[in-house]
Amino acid sequence: MKRLILSALFFLCAAVSAPAYTDIGAKYTAGPDGYGGVSAFAEWGNDEYYLRPSLNTYASDLADRFSTYSFGAGLDRDRWSLGGEVSLTPETGGYQNQGLYADFTYNLLPAPDEAALFQDASLGAFAGLTMHEDLYAASTATVSVGRRGASVAALTDAFRLNQTDYGFTAGVKFFGVRASGRFTKTAYSEDITAENRELPLDIGGIGTSGFPDTAVSARLRVPGLPVVPEAGYSRTNYLLDQPSSESFAVGLSVKLSAAELSAGWENFNPGGGASRSDYLSLGLTLPF
Repeated sequence: MKRLILSALFFLCAAVSAPAYTDIGAKYTAGPDGYGGVSAFAEWGNDEYYLRPSLNTYASDLADRFSTYSFGAGLDRDRWSLGGEVSLTPETGGYQNQGLYADFTYNLLPAPDEAALFQDASLGAFAGLTMHEDLYAASTATVSVGRRGASVAALTDAFRLNQTDYGFTAGVKFFGVRASGRFTKTAYSEDITAENRELPLDIGGIGTSGFPDTAVSARLRVPGLPVVPEAGYSRTNYLLDQPSSESFAVGLSVKLSAAELSAGWENFNPGGGASRSDYLSLGLTLPF
């Protein structure tokens, strides 16, 4: 996996000597219990391809810092688009992972009339593989649902688990409003027990934990306005009787000269009667 990522980065350096566009951006998210998360990216490409390295990192008073390094690339055509990504999360507190992801989207309306009711419609499918490795097991006496337990026991051999995510996406633009949705089903290479430490997750930019089973999300956006509003909803169901979590988000973005500034608010409900949490984010994207 490390060789694959290095090869991808080498291809990046060789391919972007004269790109048609270059974008860089970053977003900071703050929340309760000292939560702080940063996502940053750079993207090169034109109307036919893109290359995108990125970094996502977060930590709080309740969780160690987890950082994920990714490299993605894709092709865009009139009727379809294809993308892929490799990722690496270095060891933190005995845990690490490596990942592969690919998606395919088919455009149902390659050249709609400007006065048409639907300006865009697409269907897609995706699949991802995450290879987890953990050096510790959770203490069954202190397992807490929704959070990586503080009490752990060292394993004789590292625990390895393959997680496969797959599902479909759909998107449509009508009357200037873009709507999209996503469904995800997760499968594991072996049965999950209470002794397994919960996986660190990143739901909508919010660090949480658990073993996902299914997830759905929806998003609305109104592009083309001076100030672009958007709203989103996501729900994740977990294994081991962990309650489902929900996330509601709203945001605004505006172009200031050449830069794009975005701000957002997200309300996270961990379920099971636990208190909700509010998160604020601020982002900046610069084209070159």
